[in-house]
Amino acid sequence: MSTTFSGINQTSGDKRWSKDGAVVAPASTRASAAARPALESPRPSAGAASGWRYSTQLNEQLSAAQCALGYVDGMLRQLESFKGNLSRQLSQRRLDSDGLKQQRGELEAGWQRRQADSAGSLDSQLRLSLGAPARQSFTARGLDLDSLTGGQPETLVFALDGQTAPAAVRVGDGISRDAALRRLNQALGPLGVRCELDDHGRLGFSCSEQDWARLRDSLTVRGGGMRFPGGMPQPLPAQAEPAALDAGQWQLDDHAQVRQTLQGVVRSIAQLQQTRAAIGSAIAEARQSIGQLARTDEQSWASGFVSDFNARLNQTADFNHLQQLVPALLGISRYRVISLLSLR
Repeated sequence: MSTTFSGINQTSGDKRWSKDGAVVAPASTRASAAARPALESPRPSAGAASGWRYSTQLNEQLSAAQCALGYVDGMLRQLESFKGNLSRQLSQRRLDSDGLKQQRGELEAGWQRRQADSAGSLDSQLRLSLGAPARQSFTARGLDLDSLTGGQPETLVFALDGQTAPAAVRVGDGISRDAALRRLNQALGPLGVRCELDDHGRLGFSCSEQDWARLRDSLTVRGGGMRFPGGMPQPLPAQAEPAALDAGQWQLDDHAQVRQTLQGVVRSIAQLQQTRAAIGSAIAEARQSIGQLARTDEQSWASGFVSDFNARLNQTADFNHLQQLVPALLGISRYRVISLLSLR
């Protein structure tokens, strides 16, 4: 079950966990928490055995969410301390710039540990992703829907370091936006790139965070001289989505800079709090699902899933509903499919 939770401004993240007592891994053991069951549950009776089998995956997701929660809590503590120090410095005639820069450095170091400390469940925008690797969103200059749907027809050829066969996409000549998006996904999917629309209908791309450096440096495109040059493939002009927290950009040399930095810290705190709330919702849902699986036989679970899926699928056909369904489908392993088919 792969789940992505969105937060403010598409920041799904670690919305803080349940106030009713979610277990948070201590900082010293946070990195290894994902390897342990998040809950200590009694062994099920024979009648609940099948439900217990599939609660393992939920337990793993819950452990990852708790790691994310621990990471967010730690960053919030650091930011609150930094915020207090900035406020005190603003009231003084002289600034302790060295002390503030040391705190800023500690925040930068904490951000660099995001992937490890959150068990890979938080991306650079503090979106929470459970059951699938966190993704890096990016844009590519020259690849926008207006350009791809209008104008003269052109074939774009994408390649990745010769590791996979080049993928060709025919664009322009008045094709629909849906057709352009579908063709791009078919071509770029094998390269590890997913094409998506944001809330404003703008085209964006994403890949696994661990693949970003390779894609950024190795993904090429060759056109026909209209949108992209022909001849030799050119590096795709890809630019990563700005990170949710970039402490290195905070300047601290005078009162005006400190005041501006304080505003940035307040925004970062608000975003982390949103992420914390999302994580809390995810933990609560995971606990509920684990409890249901422990009491439900597999055939009943499958019937309920199919009914819920059909209800969602038959709603008004728009991309938002598809976005809700795709993560759930991606998380269903072939082993579970085989098990469900064997019930027929």
